[in-house]
Amino acid sequence: MATTMMRGGATVSAVMTRCPVSVPAEASLRTVAAVLAGRRISGVPVVDPAGMPIGVVSEIDLIRTGRHLPRDLDRYTARDVMTGPVVTVAADEPLSVAARLLASAGVRRLFVVEDGRLAGVLARCDLLTTYLRPDDEVRAQVERDVRALLSEGDELVNVTVRDGVVLLLGRVGWRSELGPIGAAAGAVPGVVEVHNRIGYFWDDGPADPFPRRPRD
Repeated sequence: MATTMMRGGATVSAVMTRCPVSVPAEASLRTVAAVLAGRRISGVPVVDPAGMPIGVVSEIDLIRTGRHLPRDLDRYTARDVMTGPVVTVAADEPLSVAARLLASAGVRRLFVVEDGRLAGVLARCDLLTTYLRPDDEVRAQVERDVRALLSEGDELVNVTVRDGVVLLLGRVGWRSELGPIGAAAGAVPGVVEVHNRIGYFWDDGPADPFPRRPRD
């Protein structure tokens, strides 16, 4: 029986707030105020022409500016008052990486980028919700996702979860099935680590995430 260990966990994209509202750097402060009021949010990211987040404007920024320049909200732009640079994280990074960034930067939220553009926002509360997910709930989802990948005739994989750490036991037909099974388990929200100790009968090559099974 082959024994493997795969470090995994849900990625940032699994729990972030997707497609947040944003404003261009040259948007007037009156426009920014309208966005904040209309969306009932406390802050809005500022993006450059390519869609990359470069700053954030909060309600406090507008209040301070309006107090000193109440008649000039149309003259000043988001660039003039934004706080920047912002802390960003890639959408495909593990949540453990995002947690370290939040702690080291001392910020409440990270701006998520995908293909060089703003894709979402990850707040501290998003991480707490994920890591506080009950083990029984995590195990049930892992079992569903893994079962969907098993080939006909494969033995049922046994799943146990303790404090977010997943242990996979059992046996499948092909070695190439191990990669997708481990990746599926690691992508479930609440998973901290995956120990993939599933054995196999036939070695059809490396257990890469997207294998092609050889033809008969």
